[in-house]
Amino acid sequence: MRRHFSQSLRFQFLVALSGVLLLALCSLVMLSKWFIVPALHEEERGMISQELKRIERSLALAQQDLLTQARDWANWDDTYQFVQDNNPRYAEVNFSPEMMEEMRYQLIAFFDAGGEIYFLSGLAPDTNDFTTCARVADDCAWMALLIDSIQRSIDNTPDQQVFFSPGISSPAMVAITPILRTDGSGPSTGWLAKVRLMDKKWVKQMENVTGLSITIQQQPTSKAIPLTNIEGETIHAQHLLPTNVPAISILVGTQLNRTHYLASLSTIRYVLIWTVCLMLFVIGFVLWLMERMILKPLKALAVFAKQTSNEDSNQNSARLCQRNDEIGMLARSFEQQLGRQRKLNAELLNLSTHDALTGLPNRRLFDQRLQTTIHEMEALSQPLAVMMLDIDHFKLFNDHYGHQQGDKCLKQVAQALQKVATAHNFLIARTGGEEFSALLPNTSAQQAEYIGQLLHDTIDALAFPHLASPVAPYVTISVGIGSLNEGTDISPNVLMSTADQALYSAKAAGRHQVQIFTPPNADFSAASHDTSL
Repeated sequence: MRRHFSQSLRFQFLVALSGVLLLALCSLVMLSKWFIVPALHEEERGMISQELKRIERSLALAQQDLLTQARDWANWDDTYQFVQDNNPRYAEVNFSPEMMEEMRYQLIAFFDAGGEIYFLSGLAPDTNDFTTCARVADDCAWMALLIDSIQRSIDNTPDQQVFFSPGISSPAMVAITPILRTDGSGPSTGWLAKVRLMDKKWVKQMENVTGLSITIQQQPTSKAIPLTNIEGETIHAQHLLPTNVPAISILVGTQLNRTHYLASLSTIRYVLIWTVCLMLFVIGFVLWLMERMILKPLKALAVFAKQTSNEDSNQNSARLCQRNDEIGMLARSFEQQLGRQRKLNAELLNLSTHDALTGLPNRRLFDQRLQTTIHEMEALSQPLAVMMLDIDHFKLFNDHYGHQQGDKCLKQVAQALQKVATAHNFLIARTGGEEFSALLPNTSAQQAEYIGQLLHDTIDALAFPHLASPVAPYVTISVGIGSLNEGTDISPNVLMSTADQALYSAKAAGRHQVQIFTPPNADFSAASHDTSL
């Protein structure tokens, strides 16, 4: 009995499906472990690196802004004379606590040609008191660390420079530039340095600019190790920046949300669970169907097969479908399933040859029709024209209105183009994002130009708003036309290349127009044999 059961179709089918289920589960687990999860981790690491680089770029821009401001002051005749004791009212006119706070300067320092202090002006970090002096002492004693750093940089690099410098409570951004006349002529009479503290107030402004939370702290270089720590749904990422003091570095950090990664991971888990459940359901359902629709009818079919003679299979099928017993039901069910399969195949074929968004034929169908039509037109010695159409500045449209409105625009443009194509009996397909192609059999270039202008005017008539376009306040198209003349031997790639070149010419000429490809003086037909897409 056991041997008979192990040899039955029911048992063999169960074993086979169980093996398939086990193999599928192993494949899903390996796929997730070796490909999907590592890809998500790689994407997350890329996002962390990108955000840290964005903060670093913002810091670099802030440095360049400070250097520009310092250079504006240093290349000024009044400053040039001031350092030479020829402008006694310079400090009185140009320095005030309001100016220092408004420009976010912590310290402005002037040095003579020997690098010695000439004049200092700043806001004390703790009290915010405005101070001017000619040496680092008394009220200006807090400047000592910064002045020492600036003088060391002047000695090492006697030219304009910008760098980060350690401070007392927070690091500083320093810009140094030689003092020259307004016209840039020399010789230099000294150096001007501007210092901006990277304190909590400055960090808050940078957070508003970048949209990221930012932490900045100075640490000994030996201890300042950039790390990426993950705590729940938050990523703590840090990046190391050098200062002009090798022993001290600046650690720039930010906090990032892991919502995207966790959502993707949860989605994958749900997909795996649902896949397993679905496969178990499918196996159970298949076993039930096998018992109900295969095993029992097979017994009757086997008896019926023994009783029938060898006749035409179609006749046998017709006879089986006329029966009212289980065999007849099985035969009719088979025919119904066959009909459904044909319908699904037709729908699948339609999906594989038509664009899902616009309903127009896609590139695959267009290329097939192009190859066939070229052979037909060559055999009949009839002309053939092709077009490439492009929505002008569609990227600007998506950037301005959003991709949902962009899809709506594509649908309306496609409908308008299809109406013209139906009226004039030619094929139009969507062959790219905002690119369409048309195939016009038995049509000369001049006739195609008329149709291209008709398409051009039809889209204009839609008056679909496109305020971001530099061409017109509504959606427009550019059209390039290529043609196959009678008796010309040309490949599909070369023919479409002519339309593409004509479209390029239309774009180069300002868009919103129709252009016909004009071949060069060289023998075009000969060149076409050597050209490939």
